Formats: sequence, structure tokens, C-alpha cells
Amino acid sequence: MTENIIKNNSCEALYSLIQTRLSEDQMDWMKTVMLFENENLFFQNFGRISRMIPSTSLQWSPSEKIVLEQLYPGLTSGQWNLQQICRCLLMVYIPEDQNVAIIQQLTQSADIGELICIYKGVFFLENAFEFVPLVEEGIRTNITSVFDAIALLNPFAAKYLSLNSWNQLVLKTLFMGRPLYQITNLDLRKNEMLAFIATDFVHERWAAGRTVSPEIWRLMDGFVNKEITSDLLKVIEAGDPLSKHAAIIVLRENASNTCNNILRPINTTLWNYIGEQYYIQINK
Repeated sequence: MTENIIKNNSCEALYSLIQTRLSEDQMDWMKTVMLFENENLFFQNFGRISRMIPSTSLQWSPSEKIVLEQLYPGLTSGQWNLQQICRCLLMVYIPEDQNVAIIQQLTQSADIGELICIYKGVFFLENAFEFVPLVEEGIRTNITSVFDAIALLNPFAAKYLSLNSWNQLVLKTLFMGRPLYQITNLDLRKNEMLAFIATDFVHERWAAGRTVSPEIWRLMDGFVNKEITSDLLKVIEAGDPLSKHAAIIVLRENASNTCNNILRPINTTLWNYIGEQYYIQINK
């Protein structure tokens, strides 16, 4: 692996991953196509990945986990396959002054598997911030697997989305019944507006005689007011065990902190446990 091949950390990490997992013939083919030549060849090769490379699920060594989590927080907890890594490598090699237009065009004809890879992969790009409009457009999808690629175990949203777009993504995650605890850096971008919008969501669900995910109370942690306190007490009195646990956490943590609560450490272990247990229950 030479310096003229490896342009940046993403290239190096992705190249290293495929190098240890592809056969000699597969690796030789990747070497011939990964360096960008022109737009048409990129589209052809991006599509040919599914015929040339197996969709093998990936497991990570301890050393790979360290490197990958520094590069892409949440990656090693997600479901990645070999085809996706190879496609991301092709994306990384598109020149920065062309990649936004090319990848935007690619999404117009991509199948679901390719869309998943695109949305999971844009964070690897040096100019990832330029893809905010593309990701905001993707958030509107009603295809669960594509939405998950954007919202779950992907650091792009927390790092680059505006406040309004971030709040939209979090609320849609709840609305679609997806696991909130899998949103990367969720607690770092909690905000008062989101807490109040989530409170309105809770009231709408209750008024319709419907329940809410116990994870939703995580969004209130740090922004508890009288109205939210009343809701939490109601949950403790009549909610299910996981919701009661969540409400107790919020009330206890907020009662014991008189400073700006959002600046204090969040017990992610407890919240992740609540999320994991809830989605085990609803998927039985």
C-alpha cells in the first residue's frame, strides 16, 4: 500500500479492509476500477460491484474497531458488508469538485442497496458537509432501510445537519418506530426545541389512546419544566416498566442538578439498555 494510492484516512482504512478480505482476483479488479477516470465508468463500476464482490457481512478485529470508530463513530456497531465498503472506496476517489453532482445523479437511478451505501458512505468524503442537501432529501424517504442508513449508527446527521433538520430526523425516527438509541451522538445535540416538540408528540399520542416509546423521555433529560414533570409523574404512576424506569431517570437526574443540565454527563448505558429492551419486546 503506497502513499500515492492512499490519499487520506478514509482511503487508507477502506483499502486496508478490502485488502484483507478480497481474493487476489477480486483485489486486482478493484485496483483497476477504484481510481476515478470519468463519470460513466464510475457509474458502471459502482453497479458492477454487486457482480464482482460478494455481499459478505463484516466482522472487525479489535485493532480495526479502534481505527474505524475514530474515523466513523458507530460504524463497527452497524451492519456493513463487503460490497458497501468497496462502493464507499469508489466514492472516496471521485474528485471533490465533481463528487456532489455525480453522487446526486447516482441517487436518481440507484436501487435500494445502492442508496443505503450512498447515505452510509458520504461521511467518508473529505467534503462531507457539502452533502447536507442530499441527506436532507433522503430523510423524507419512507423506505425504512434507507432511512436507517441515514439516521442510525451514522455520524453524519449529528455532525452536519442544521438544528431543524436534526430535530426532524430524530422525530421521524420516533414516528417510524426506529431505535432512538442507535442515533450516533444523540445526547450531544439534544435541545430545548426538540424536547418541547417531543412533548407535543407525546400528548398527541396519549390523546389518541396510543403509547409512546420509553426512549422519548431521553429527549426531555436536561429540559424538564412543570409540564414535563407532570407527564413524567403520570408515566411513573401508570406507565409500563421500561417507561417508568425512563421517567425515574429523568426526574432523578434533573432534580439533582441545578446547573445547565445539558452540560452534565448522560448515563448512556442506562438509556441504551432501555432502548435495547424496548425493541426486543416490540419485535418478539
